[in-house]
Amino acid sequence: MRSFAKLSIYLYLNRITCQGGKMNENVKFGMMIAYPLPHPVQKIYRVGRRIEEVGFDSLWIADHILMLPVGYTPDTWSILGALSVKTEKIKMGVGVSDVHRRHPAILAQTAATVDQLSNGRLILGLGPGEAMNLDPFSIDWKKKPVSKLVEFIDVMRRLWGSDPSNTIDYGGEFYTLKRACLDVKPIQMPIPIYIGANGPRTRRIAGEIADGWIPWNECPKTYEKHVREVEEGAKKASRSIKDIDTCLQIYTAISDDEEEIEQLKVYPLGTIASNIEKLLEAGYKVDLPEGVEKDFGFKVLIGEGEEKMMELAQYIPEDAADDFSIMGNVNEVIEKIDRFIRFGVKHFQLINIGPDAREVQKIYGEKIIPYFKGE
Repeated sequence: MRSFAKLSIYLYLNRITCQGGKMNENVKFGMMIAYPLPHPVQKIYRVGRRIEEVGFDSLWIADHILMLPVGYTPDTWSILGALSVKTEKIKMGVGVSDVHRRHPAILAQTAATVDQLSNGRLILGLGPGEAMNLDPFSIDWKKKPVSKLVEFIDVMRRLWGSDPSNTIDYGGEFYTLKRACLDVKPIQMPIPIYIGANGPRTRRIAGEIADGWIPWNECPKTYEKHVREVEEGAKKASRSIKDIDTCLQIYTAISDDEEEIEQLKVYPLGTIASNIEKLLEAGYKVDLPEGVEKDFGFKVLIGEGEEKMMELAQYIPEDAADDFSIMGNVNEVIEKIDRFIRFGVKHFQLINIGPDAREVQKIYGEKIIPYFKGE
């Protein structure tokens, strides 16, 4: 195993070779405050402040009514409002809300308010929706969800630019506005919108209209392919991929104990089981039980939860966990991060699964983030 010093030299030379001598000081590191959240909810203040203090660029919270495995799932927007006044400089991201549980005017108002509270630190992640948050409540989301996402974003951006002397009339496929406006304005005009996109169409749309792209369940090989689809969308809209914050939600774990890391691999394996298509794209062969769809996603997990996810994980090749996560000792984690950067990742949204969550945060703050930012 290389020493940390030798590894640093190795990666530095690797960057010179692969990136024409450019350093990675612009890469960003975010930490997901993952569901189920701490209980009582006030504990999240300490978590948020600690993420800021150790040097992360952003903290992220998903927006769920339910979460698998089942656990404490309070309202994300209320938490972001509270964290806005408990933190000072870290960006705060929603990763991600959907466009079915709220009218775009309501979400535009809420987002503008949080952006005011945070002094312009909000990142709004949006996606076309998933069954886990919608089907149990009979919220209709099957009618053109991607087209609805595009219109939803258009409406919000128009409303952020409106005022009582500049009202909006809008007649779309999904929304109608008549002399509408918002009295509250975000500090950021407009608030950056990132799209949670995991299919070819949504990836291209992210390139066309979004400020950032948030994928899930990616390895370097699939990321390299999919970021090109984002770039295709950007070119169609006369934009540059350089202007799009290409992100990655991914599990991370750090330990010198190989057995601990092996035990934690069940988590990425379980989530990969919900998106077999990406596993096949990466070149893996998978023999699923009869009757299980390759693109079943989280819809099969409704009412079955973690047990079903772990059951399906046994059919996923174990080495896929290494490809689809950032786990290992410090040296191995740095090498994996470097590889993802070379394939297009600019902003990591890390889901910390330990084994010691605080120690992982500390290691990122003291060793990993400074290394990549050249500090």
